[in-house]
Amino acid sequence: MPLPRSLANIRREIAEEKWEEAWSWSGKRAKKKKYKLSGKMRQNETVARGPKRLAERFHQLRTGHCHTGQFMEWTKNPDTAECGWCQYKTQTRNHLFKNCKQWKTQQKALWTEVREATGRGKNRFTIRDPLADKRCTHSVMGFLRTTRGGPRVAPPKPGEGRTAGVGPRGR
Repeated sequence: MPLPRSLANIRREIAEEKWEEAWSWSGKRAKKKKYKLSGKMRQNETVARGPKRLAERFHQLRTGHCHTGQFMEWTKNPDTAECGWCQYKTQTRNHLFKNCKQWKTQQKALWTEVREATGRGKNRFTIRDPLADKRCTHSVMGFLRTTRGGPRVAPPKPGEGRTAGVGPRGR
């Protein structure tokens, strides 16, 4: 005489049978060829090997979805668009990589490396160019690393408790 089975055991067996049936059904209908990104669309290896948060910051800067004053204003965030470090009227990617007084030494190192890699100086680039050029990736990642991952939001006003460069999720 078989031993009595629990209700949980019966439910588990039913669920396993359903999953097996679903996998076989989808396997028959799915194409054998898997989707592959083209060479142009593949992630840069330098970025992929870096820390996840640094890679996240790099991709946000690259796509223009980084938390700069300009982006925050575009998303109708109540924060001001001015640069929180130097009080320039609009904080943009271009401003942070080329003109912000807070990051002058890091900018100098970045643009020296970019000039060595490409033969072009900072005045010959819009900021999207070094973010897209694989030869500049190492330099940009170094800049982001030395500026604590790049700006997420403006530094706190006097009396607020956040650390400069740290966003609302504690990054």
